[in-house]
Amino acid sequence: MKIVGSCRPIHDARGKAAGYTKYAGDFALPGMAYLVLVRSTIPHGHVKAVHAEKALALPGVYGVFHCFNTPQNTFNRYRSRFSQELPDEERAFTDYVRFVGDRVAAVAAESQELAERAARLVEIEYEELPYSIGFDDTLSGQNCLPGESPIRDDFTADVGRPAGDGSLIEVESFTELPRLHHAAMEPHTCIADYDPYQEQLTLYSPNQAIHGIRVVVARYLEMPFHKVRVIKATMGGSFGAKQEWLTEPVAALVAKLLGRPVKLVYSRAEAMTGAVIRGAVRAHVQGKFTPEGEIASLSLDVILDAGAYVGNSADYIRTLFGKLFRCYKVPHAHYHGQVISSNTPVSGAFRGWSAPEEALIVERHMDAAAQALGIDRVELRRRNALLPGSSDLKTGVPLEDIRIREALDRGQELFHWNELCREDAAFNASNGRYRRGVGVGCGGHGSTYFPRHDDFGEGWIFMNEDGTVQLKITTHDHGCGTVTMLKMVVAEVLDISDEDIYLTEGDTANTPIDFGCFASRTTFVLGRTAVETARALKQTLLERAALLFDQPLEQLYVENGAVRCQGSPDLSWTYAEIAGQSMLKLKRNVSAQAQFNNVTNPGVTGAHFAHVEVDTWTGFTKILDYLAVQDIGQPINPTMCIAQIQGAAQMGCGAALREELVVQKDGRCTSSLSKYHLFLAPDLPNIRVELLTDGRSSEGPFGAKSIGEVCYVPTAPAVCGAVNDALGSQLGTLPFTPDRILKHLAKEGTK
Repeated sequence: MKIVGSCRPIHDARGKAAGYTKYAGDFALPGMAYLVLVRSTIPHGHVKAVHAEKALALPGVYGVFHCFNTPQNTFNRYRSRFSQELPDEERAFTDYVRFVGDRVAAVAAESQELAERAARLVEIEYEELPYSIGFDDTLSGQNCLPGESPIRDDFTADVGRPAGDGSLIEVESFTELPRLHHAAMEPHTCIADYDPYQEQLTLYSPNQAIHGIRVVVARYLEMPFHKVRVIKATMGGSFGAKQEWLTEPVAALVAKLLGRPVKLVYSRAEAMTGAVIRGAVRAHVQGKFTPEGEIASLSLDVILDAGAYVGNSADYIRTLFGKLFRCYKVPHAHYHGQVISSNTPVSGAFRGWSAPEEALIVERHMDAAAQALGIDRVELRRRNALLPGSSDLKTGVPLEDIRIREALDRGQELFHWNELCREDAAFNASNGRYRRGVGVGCGGHGSTYFPRHDDFGEGWIFMNEDGTVQLKITTHDHGCGTVTMLKMVVAEVLDISDEDIYLTEGDTANTPIDFGCFASRTTFVLGRTAVETARALKQTLLERAALLFDQPLEQLYVENGAVRCQGSPDLSWTYAEIAGQSMLKLKRNVSAQAQFNNVTNPGVTGAHFAHVEVDTWTGFTKILDYLAVQDIGQPINPTMCIAQIQGAAQMGCGAALREELVVQKDGRCTSSLSKYHLFLAPDLPNIRVELLTDGRSSEGPFGAKSIGEVCYVPTAPAVCGAVNDALGSQLGTLPFTPDRILKHLAKEGTK
């Protein structure tokens, strides 16, 4: 291959490096109003009155919109497809507030500064209600209205057959995970432009599903779909935060009411408290193992705190169970999942869509089992790793050439696992302050929605008169190289330079209907769609050349941007010649269209290894070494794959050791990065990455599998396992902050 497998920068790298690239927040339209939200200052209650007189008295304020002067229509922030059966829970502005930060009103003004000033003048009267912020007070029904239950969803499932052998060894573990902020560099943003004469609404939004937004906004405003246009703007990161619709319905409503463009940009505090978070999870696992270390049965009891609105939580809690069968052989599993609703920020999508939570829960249990059985932690995982040819026990879908055991073997070798274990034991025995440990984490994911529902993609492609190509696929690039990837696979098929292909991101008026960037489907589904679209164009080129130049079709082939004839080296026609002659002589453009519907979901996995040093005097943990081994199939753009994995390791270290969105007793939560402690690049060692490329997929483009989400799944488990190894502990409540470590050491010291 000439293009696929080579290293390319992302399509807008130069513009971003130079500060030239424009984000939605940089745009300004003529006559645009700036929108600032007025949010609830109490965690639970009813709005009794909104006093906006002072704000409206300021010159340049266009209006104050609130729960009493806007429509009662509702929407669901999670909807991404027209066919989803979801409750419409939210209004743009609510009179029943459920958390500190709920939307009550908005001020529209001629400048951002004026809108912020006016918003501070809006006064809200509340009738306060009892509230809850944690698992125990929510489960007790502290925040329930009459007739309500604290349990908003309850799900039980069994897969496989339980083992009845009396020789099995029982293992128990407990894990509790905190709320997390996505920490994307760009906050949530939307520009809505309504043309009252054409009755046309246009939205500019950095998001993960333009057609999902169109469904939500069109239904919410009771508009036909073709009258709502959504344009994917350049995105400054998402990690799942921008796949739920928060700014778009609000900006669209106000733009339509005002009849002028509206811009809504969240502050960092709003992005942390008023958008979506990764919800808190509490899990109890009971497992049964053979004396040789093979899993016989796992029983999981998991509670997810959805926060103020249920949103995606019912789906999330069910999906977590499915991830259990993407890495290990689990002959039987019992699962009980519950969703509760507290008066805290809303739980939403987060990178990996429940797989990181599943991995933390299960990997924590595997470490406990290894200790109970007296088996090395890597070896225990090897004995339970799924092998090539295995199938997903829950869905029955073949996992194809899955390579998790190979990832473990390769990682154990490259990380010098056995040597480090011996060296750390000697170091810890001779050091009074510092303790070292190693950890391993495994995790699996998917590459598509299938088989939960059928997945598909569509592409359109056109050739210009000079032989360059225009490709139309509904693309959502998070800044990770999706546009470049699609251009590369098309260039490979057509045997041209990827620089000769033009591709923009999604636009509901100009690109095909698509589900969006979810379930790690972009490379696997849309990448293959691009391949099929390019193949269709190549076939058209060959057919046109045969017709134009009177040559046998079966003897024609493409090479270096030209059509050539077998056995006749002197016969060659450039793509430009064929396109031009087709237009002039045949009166037809050179174009093609293709759709692809996948019917597989291959196993994609990773094994990560971490080496840490814990300062027992301060509680601080230092990452000494980190290795990620990923089963990826054919990497389309290896540089971008490695960058994804390294970024995931940084996120995972933060989740393991520092990050926690803390909710105070009054319902307020962390609202500044000064108090939300991210792992920064200088805090990390060189993140080593090993790509396993032999286990290729049957349907992905050139054998590719996904990488964007699965690389985050094993990260925190590896680091947490290393800390527990260093301390000889079984800590299960994340993050492992200095305070938690010191409390553990103090408790151990009193025994």
